[in-house]
Amino acid sequence: MNIPKILVVDDEIGICQAVQRALQPTGFQVDTTTSGEKCLDIIQKGNYDLVLLDVMMPGVNGIELIASIHEHDPEIVCIIITGYATVELAVQAIKNGAYDFLTKPFSLDDLLLAVNQGLERHKLSLEARRAEAAEAEARQLAAEKERLEELDRAKQQFINLVTHELKAPVAAIQNYLYIIRDGYASPEEQAGLLEKCLVRSEEELTLLSDLLELGKIQAMESQAKSSTASLKDALEGVLETFKEQIAQKHLVLDVSITDPIPPVTGLPEQLKSLWGNLIDNAIKYTPENGSISVRLYTEQGNVMGEVSDTGIGIPPEEQGRLFGEFFRARNAKDLEIRGTGLGLVIVKRVVEAAGGRISVQSEPGRGSTFKFRIPPATG
Repeated sequence: MNIPKILVVDDEIGICQAVQRALQPTGFQVDTTTSGEKCLDIIQKGNYDLVLLDVMMPGVNGIELIASIHEHDPEIVCIIITGYATVELAVQAIKNGAYDFLTKPFSLDDLLLAVNQGLERHKLSLEARRAEAAEAEARQLAAEKERLEELDRAKQQFINLVTHELKAPVAAIQNYLYIIRDGYASPEEQAGLLEKCLVRSEEELTLLSDLLELGKIQAMESQAKSSTASLKDALEGVLETFKEQIAQKHLVLDVSITDPIPPVTGLPEQLKSLWGNLIDNAIKYTPENGSISVRLYTEQGNVMGEVSDTGIGIPPEEQGRLFGEFFRARNAKDLEIRGTGLGLVIVKRVVEAAGGRISVQSEPGRGSTFKFRIPPATG
């Protein structure tokens, strides 16, 4: 059982000694000081439950000490003792945080009553604080449990989606091969079925490549938080890889970079993946003789990136699902444009890992604009 610790602060040494003699036999540890200036030093070194403070002391006012005492430990109970009691002084003391007010000369019974009530208040206050801390911890644990359960559900859903997406091309290839093996296809038909096998195997390889890239991007995130890279360098690094695709579809590419472009949080590989997936989508979903615009600039202190195209666009009711795993818009499927539905997932992960946000504006038949905003790296 902890022994209550009490500090008596009074410039009259006789008062200090009298209070000490009165309280120590009842089981309290009582320390004293005649200096208000030393009071705070003593409190900071000790672990006091209650302080008896004289109001009128040389150099310092007992009431003024209450705020400093509570700044150190808000649970310490302060009781004012004074020989100059007035209603105004009592009100002032209570307003400044005093628990009680004793007028000199006071009896032993008055002293014990005030001290015991003050210590009970201290005990209840500590219990309330512990209860609040326990409740806050319980809320935090419940929130963490809910978050982990949500992550587990998302993980399981992702695994189910991956399994389905990986199985579909393999199952199709098997069916074509069974048809050929079992003699259901003529020699002329076999060539077409083998071509379908090649197409579906390419889909599988593309999906595996995107899954590996997504895993790589996720693995980089912790390292990327302490790294910086240039969106401008990343853009210039990937543009060369798309020249042949752009030429084959006779697309017009317009690139605009407005210097200076400050570095952002991330790794060069991540930023190349960001630009690469956005530009690849623009090329893929833009018909021949269309145009693509890429912009990089700063706005209100942020680094801004835009990739616009004159492609097939995205139906309004489907735009909210664009950044979900394996999602592909209905019109893209209808036109049999191949894709894995992971490119924009990767883009979103990279942008958000850098502290940014990405949005899309699109109209079916009139194209799409993907716009991201990333704050410059600090430090």
